[in-house]
Amino acid sequence: MGLDAFKKLEELNKVYKDIRFITYGSLNDADYLKKSLEFGAITYTLRPVRPSELKKCLEEYASYAKAKETLEKEQHLLDMEYLQSFKLFEDKFLSVLINESVFDREEIENSFKYFDIKIQKPYTVVIFRIDNFRKYILNKSQREKHLITFKILKIISSSLKNGKAFINLFNEIVVILGGDINISNTLEDLNNIKIKIKQDTDILVSCGVGRTYEDAEKIHNSFLEAIAALRYRCIVGYNSVIFIDFVEYKNTFASSYPYQRENQLVHTAVIGEYSYCVKLLDDIFKEIYQYKSNFEPILSQIIMSMLISINRTAFEQGLKIEPITKFFDTATVLKIKDCDEAYNFLKTNLKSFCDYILSFRKTKANEIYIKAIEYIKENYNKTVTYKSLAKYFNCNVAYFRQIFESESEKTLEEYITRLRIDKAKELILNTHLTDDLIALKVGYTDVNIFRQTFKRVEGILAGDFRYINKDKRK
Repeated sequence: MGLDAFKKLEELNKVYKDIRFITYGSLNDADYLKKSLEFGAITYTLRPVRPSELKKCLEEYASYAKAKETLEKEQHLLDMEYLQSFKLFEDKFLSVLINESVFDREEIENSFKYFDIKIQKPYTVVIFRIDNFRKYILNKSQREKHLITFKILKIISSSLKNGKAFINLFNEIVVILGGDINISNTLEDLNNIKIKIKQDTDILVSCGVGRTYEDAEKIHNSFLEAIAALRYRCIVGYNSVIFIDFVEYKNTFASSYPYQRENQLVHTAVIGEYSYCVKLLDDIFKEIYQYKSNFEPILSQIIMSMLISINRTAFEQGLKIEPITKFFDTATVLKIKDCDEAYNFLKTNLKSFCDYILSFRKTKANEIYIKAIEYIKENYNKTVTYKSLAKYFNCNVAYFRQIFESESEKTLEEYITRLRIDKAKELILNTHLTDDLIALKVGYTDVNIFRQTFKRVEGILAGDFRYINKDKRK
């Protein structure tokens, strides 16, 4: 092969990465031949090439080609399935976008490009909601309910010039409008869509319109405002178009509160992950500082609501912890008027709470493990699984598995197998029972599986163990 040939292969591989080949050379070229495997060679052989060696090389190449063909077929099928599900992923993205403030601007804009969603900034969210939906669906089948929602979606989509409509709920179509909003023109357009829906489906809808935002990450805020606008249907009247600024003039801070982040903070605190609690706390107060003057009068209420949620979530998870007031002094909470003071209070006290939770969970986990071991030792000859034990101890299967394997450094199957084989050895030493009866006593319905397991664990057959220890038998 030689150095020159090796360099040529290396250059070729840089340009044509998918090309594969077989190399051959003299014994002196052995190092280059081995190195060629890094640059596209499937295998190599030495001169003179014997027919058996050539056949072996060709078989390896054929095996590679077959595996590649299978992989390409699987990839093609996966691509086809993905294309068929592309709309599902698009709708999922849009649903998360409006319901949770978890995307940053760059991610949203990149997703718009990927899904080919052509919406020009600024953004306004509009919600079309079917009036008296429960009454309407009383005598309708599931198919009829779905079809009417789909038909309304088609009517709305065909009427949009710069926007994207999608189904959010069975009774709700959400539209993300792009471009500056002229209230009178938008009101006329939405009214025309509402009339068209009535004409084609005989269904009345109300329409809530959020505020317009320049930043893509504020689409979530506009959605919350559109929901708030729809709450005024009972006052303004059903089958109406309601702009949030008509009913809550200049109330912009209410929709900016990061409820999703607070919910995450609550669950994270109950888990005891302090570092992530601080990150979520930073996200929450980043929003609060934007509307500092609006939030400061109700900081005490915000913190109390958070603490009540933490206490309730801990209770729901079966954690009989100390009262939340032991970690968060309510008298201090009621005196908080300043954002910095509120942030520091939560950050400091969440640390002591998370430390307590971790200690509590460790103690609880240890109690569960000790009781589980006792239970297994009493029932090792029965069918015992992670699922049955988790149900017995009233906890999550994954959580129980984590506790057991962390403490025992074995899987449940390994632990029970060890117990059964140890018990089988006792029976061999202390009784004259046959392998069949011993197998049944320790939990094996098939004596052959018992013998195979005994050989795997002990390294010898049960019969050999009996013979070797015949003098020790009572």
